[in-house]
Amino acid sequence: MTDPVSTVLAKGTLQPIGGLLQRIAGPLADEIGDSLAIIARPYRIKLSLKMFQKTQRMLEEAGITPQAVPPRLFLPMVEAASIEDDEDLHTRWAALLANAATSQSSVHPSYIETLKQLMPVEARLLDALYEVAEGKKWQKVDTNNVTGEEFKAAGPTLFTWFSNLIRLGLIQITFDIDSRSREIKVKVPHIDMSKFPGYAGVEGEGYFDGELEETYLFTDFAVDFVNACRPPKSL
Repeated sequence: MTDPVSTVLAKGTLQPIGGLLQRIAGPLADEIGDSLAIIARPYRIKLSLKMFQKTQRMLEEAGITPQAVPPRLFLPMVEAASIEDDEDLHTRWAALLANAATSQSSVHPSYIETLKQLMPVEARLLDALYEVAEGKKWQKVDTNNVTGEEFKAAGPTLFTWFSNLIRLGLIQITFDIDSRSREIKVKVPHIDMSKFPGYAGVEGEGYFDGELEETYLFTDFAVDFVNACRPPKSL
């Protein structure tokens, strides 16, 4: 059963950003106070309000009139932000909501789960790699490219964070033939290759006699995700 006191507190707390809620929450706006009273209590209400205030400020600074955000995006964002006490990640949730209120197509539902699974330091590492890639898709990146004492002092832990970005599809591993080891030997079945002097190196059976070099690429998903977690730009 809903606590009447909590309901009044929730609705009263949300009063300053009521106009924003009417726009982006659509049909959910009238129920949001009751919902927060159930799932939030004062701690979560405070963080939710803080997110709405950040979102409102971002939209105002960009001169954007917000649109309604579908419940399947709006509700999980509010839920996640209401338990996020890291200031940086909390601001990313506000930016994600602001972008969804600007253009629904700019925020894929998978961004919500991706942001949930990032530690604060991993989000900062992703930003650093975004700068290495100059905000472009499919650029080569590596942990050796990032600067900052936080990353230099991390030691092996840095690659643990990097591995999570790979797991989430933000970084992709590819394999190149090492430029110093380009000898490839392939067997062409049922053909006497001695009759073809120009192909004397073609022997053996379908194997690569050399070294593969790992390359890490900043994916298109990563670029779009980082942009969606930053305040929207003026239209």
